[in-house]
Amino acid sequence: MRRSRVLGAAALALATGIGALTAVPAAAGPAAADELTIAPLPHQEPSYRPVYGAGPKGAVLDRPAGGLYWKSFEDGREVPLADCATGAYDQSLQLGDTVGCERRTSPTAPGPLTLHDQATGRTETLAVPAGRTWTTTFSPTQVLAYEQDAEDRVTLHLIGRENEPRKDVTVSAPERIPVDSLWVRTSDEKGALLTYRSAAGPTTLALLDYARATLTPLTLPDGAPDPGHVDYSLGSQWVSLRKNGSATAILRSRADLTVTRSVNTPTPYGRTHPVGDWLVVQDRDATSNAVTALPVAGGAPRTLLARTSDRGLKTGTDGSAYLAGGTDSSHWAMHRIASGPDGAPVLSTVMTLPPNPANRLTLSLAQGRLIAGQEDPTRSLQGYSVPVSGTSPAKQTPDWSCDENADLRLCRPDADLPGWTVPTGDGRIVSLSTHGTGVAVNVRETRPGGTVRQVPLPGTEGLQPYLVKNASGRFVLFTVTENNTPRLLVADIDAGKVLDFKPSSAATLWGATLWDQASPYGVNGTDLRTGRVTQHQGFGVCRPSEIQVSGEWIYGLCPAAVETPGVWHLPSRTFVSLPFAPESGRVQLGDGYLVRRTNTGLEVYNLRSGTAVRERGIAQEFRRYGSDWTVDRFRRPPGLHGRGSDRPPGRCDRQRLPARGDRPGRRRHRGLQAGTDLAGQLVALQARLLLEADGAQQDVRHHHRRPHRHRGARPDRPRVGRQVPDGHVPLLRRVRVDAHRPPRRRPGGRTQHVRHGLRDPSPGRRPAARAPLN
Repeated sequence: MRRSRVLGAAALALATGIGALTAVPAAAGPAAADELTIAPLPHQEPSYRPVYGAGPKGAVLDRPAGGLYWKSFEDGREVPLADCATGAYDQSLQLGDTVGCERRTSPTAPGPLTLHDQATGRTETLAVPAGRTWTTTFSPTQVLAYEQDAEDRVTLHLIGRENEPRKDVTVSAPERIPVDSLWVRTSDEKGALLTYRSAAGPTTLALLDYARATLTPLTLPDGAPDPGHVDYSLGSQWVSLRKNGSATAILRSRADLTVTRSVNTPTPYGRTHPVGDWLVVQDRDATSNAVTALPVAGGAPRTLLARTSDRGLKTGTDGSAYLAGGTDSSHWAMHRIASGPDGAPVLSTVMTLPPNPANRLTLSLAQGRLIAGQEDPTRSLQGYSVPVSGTSPAKQTPDWSCDENADLRLCRPDADLPGWTVPTGDGRIVSLSTHGTGVAVNVRETRPGGTVRQVPLPGTEGLQPYLVKNASGRFVLFTVTENNTPRLLVADIDAGKVLDFKPSSAATLWGATLWDQASPYGVNGTDLRTGRVTQHQGFGVCRPSEIQVSGEWIYGLCPAAVETPGVWHLPSRTFVSLPFAPESGRVQLGDGYLVRRTNTGLEVYNLRSGTAVRERGIAQEFRRYGSDWTVDRFRRPPGLHGRGSDRPPGRCDRQRLPARGDRPGRRRHRGLQAGTDLAGQLVALQARLLLEADGAQQDVRHHHRRPHRHRGARPDRPRVGRQVPDGHVPLLRRVRVDAHRPPRRRPGGRTQHVRHGLRDPSPGRRPAARAPLN
């Protein structure tokens, strides 16, 4: 019963398309300006609202949140039902429109009883008579109590209320009842059905008549060993008894228990309830749980409801029956069955029951493509296109779906397995399954008309699939078990093979780069196509036990006692420290932001200023590991996508530099720290040098060794993930800020040493960590 909400990180939300996605309760309030809500589809199973009691003027119902309340049949008023049992020994009573509360000071000390009529608001209080103890049963005029003797056997008494002149009437019963066996099973305004253990041994079912003050044992249907094998109910005129598994119901007249009738029911299972001179039967053995009415005197049956809830009938204090039913989940209501003017049952609607939302099981978000696992009760995957920038509303209907009835292996989401719908970032999601004696990757293109296929992986015979850890493009990092020992593998799903790598449990993927622990400290980025280590990032004296990469950012989980927790921005060599000690499995990294799960919800931090700025908090309880919130780690702000082979797969949004002839101020480049004041700050990337100038046109050009070859800068070539040859690379760069000024040298004309794709200012030494930018 969840709906999905896409949330932006406050100042970053609409400007950069950054979003975290959570599953929130359907009762959540209106969405904020930086939120998009995608409500789940209606559940195919009708909703249910239990009836705790019903009287002639209203019913006691239950809200999903808010507790019990009384609803008037006449004007629809809803009155909260106060919980009077506040003391350790207090007890609550309820009959139709009236609720009661007994205040006790100890388990053996009965207290005064207060009865409150919800329909009229009238309240009365009864003092407990000497030597009497209240039961939980009462009528409009009397309250049932008992007197206990030294042998722990009881005599029943009817204590008169304010409107009853008889204040203490002893109930005539065939024997005294053991106090520990007395149980009031059901009651109405005229009497009650009780069970107790008789002196002969077996459990007895008996009818208590308030007007006559008599308790009369009832003969059970043939073959029923005890009341537990009997479906029994109190109608206004008849008591119905039917042995479980029998299609014949025995009805006894409440005016004269010697008068009986036999009624053949359509099926041997379900509930029966007399309404006037008719027997209402709910067929629980059929898929529809149809409800029919049969005349006690014989005649043609009538169908009252073609489909009802399987929760059964509830008996009202006035002899009516209550149950939920309709045609489908969108046309469902709570109904009352009562006698009409001609004595035949009449159906009326007590309250409509809108459909519950389908249950959301899993969530994944990549490049603005949302895939939600759904249960209604069939499990399926639903695909949505989410606008993560601008003001366009989110479409509420999926444009792609995959149902378990079509393919159980590929389309059945599992909430207990967070690695079930892992996005690759290029419009596909992947999961694992067995294939013969080996492992296969399930690949689903989440677009209209997209294919759903399995990719068997040779060489995995004898391995058991477990979970996909993450994926990026054609490469998938996943866990298998071998002799109950887990291990990680990397597969190329386009080539259909397992690659020759042995990742640690900390490893992660970004594009064609496998990031894993380095020796002795830090992490290495290995090109999956060549097997060469192309990048290295130090984390002090720590080998992170958890690694995450998104775009140009890398996060490593290190003990706070060893190193300051933080995130590196790879191109600028900027370290952003985090204001908290991360815990395993509670942080997800996005491109320039980070989301932390706490005990009370989520915290979103913007990293682009060089300082972790808490943008917002999302107060919500999360109960499933890794299944009820996610971030779009593939979505990057405009201008930050690269054209290199390691850029995130799928579409990318670019914002070019001003073209020649553009008017000043018409276009502004958004560099590393988008949205911040970076006037005069240099950001060095592998194939460009950018200068942020406030209000001035940026005409950035690269001057190569051939002066007649002049090309504009290509702003989308980050060094993240690109293989750069080791050695000395001469760079000559000039930046022309204004066409009327001569070019200035910045900082070219010098030889820079490149080691594993990162510039090392001191060849042969590991670069020292920079202080955060302020």
